[in-house]
Amino acid sequence: MTRIPLALALLIALASPAAAHKLKVFATVAGAEVTGYAFFVGGGRAQGTGWVAQDATGATLAEGKTDAEGRYRFTPPQGAGDITVIVNTEEGHIAQAVLPAARLEGRAEAAGSGSAGPAAGASLAAAGVVTAAPATPARDDAALAALVEAAVQRQVEPLQEQIEAMDARLRLTDVMSGIFLIIGLAGIGLFLRGRRR
Repeated sequence: MTRIPLALALLIALASPAAAHKLKVFATVAGAEVTGYAFFVGGGRAQGTGWVAQDATGATLAEGKTDAEGRYRFTPPQGAGDITVIVNTEEGHIAQAVLPAARLEGRAEAAGSGSAGPAAGASLAAAGVVTAAPATPARDDAALAALVEAAVQRQVEPLQEQIEAMDARLRLTDVMSGIFLIIGLAGIGLFLRGRRR
């Protein structure tokens, strides 16, 4: 008689949470902003859901609600360190994504380096200065590195989104494994019940 409660306790201890409606958060750095979206495993975005961005100490940096596509966007302060974006649907679904401080480095240079050239050329033209050749802005190594980083980020971001979606997707093998686990446990239970008689 003690076998049934023991088996039941073992099943409860080994049970894992269902992933059918698991919430996931994607976050990336785009220029001077942190952008991303919240989505459910198996499809669907978390629309109109509250989100909060916190630094490593837990202080709130930004907060709001996701838009109709489940997206959020905010500009973190300089030197914020690691940023954690937490999305809470208030229906029992909470997920978070952590952006390390290393991914935030150089974002100000990437956002500001492209705008210095045209503004300088416009101010020279307004002052009446005539040049023989179009002026090209002098780019130092830091500005060039920021431009390269921004270009690579634009190319890599769709790949990061695809990887995140693939990791979160419920696969057929996962479903089949769950079904056969249930059948196997039922078989073990029937075997033990038959031995008892």
